[in-house]
Amino acid sequence: MRTPLRPTSPLSAAVLGAVVAAGLLTAAAAPASAAPQPLVPAPLPQSDVLAMEVLALTNDARAAAGCGPLLVNDPLVAAAIEHSGEMAATARMSHGGAGGSTPRTRLGALGVAPRLTAENVAAGSFTARSLVDAWLASPGHRRNLLDCDLGFVGIARFDTPEGAYWTQVMAGN
Repeated sequence: MRTPLRPTSPLSAAVLGAVVAAGLLTAAAAPASAAPQPLVPAPLPQSDVLAMEVLALTNDARAAAGCGPLLVNDPLVAAAIEHSGEMAATARMSHGGAGGSTPRTRLGALGVAPRLTAENVAAGSFTARSLVDAWLASPGHRRNLLDCDLGFVGIARFDTPEGAYWTQVMAGN
């Protein structure tokens, strides 16, 4: 039985900043006996202006398509940070991660098991507008962004001298 999404406490900007400063979040596997944690809304840290702009532009596109807004979720942000960091460390943009991980398995390692998952990734130098426009121009990414059954999101980027590695993880009950 799945636990419904509901609000809890947000991830603080200080914690997120420390994780980003460390370069990479390592997700520990949830104990086998642990029940999956529910998805809950949380704010993006005010310090990540580009991620906030990406969220706003994504939600504008969703509203134009008749979808509700995506709400930020701490485990999704953690999964996005981890995957962006891994892509930057390996200089490889991919939905597949270390050991063949997928968005679903990365969330599972954080104790989250949503019914639906989707992920958009990108690498390069983007403004928030050009990133969302590029995703909207790609049929698969557009389908993810405009899937009204997805209600939660984690957005992260990892900057390198060659550009940024972006991850947008979405999930829904």
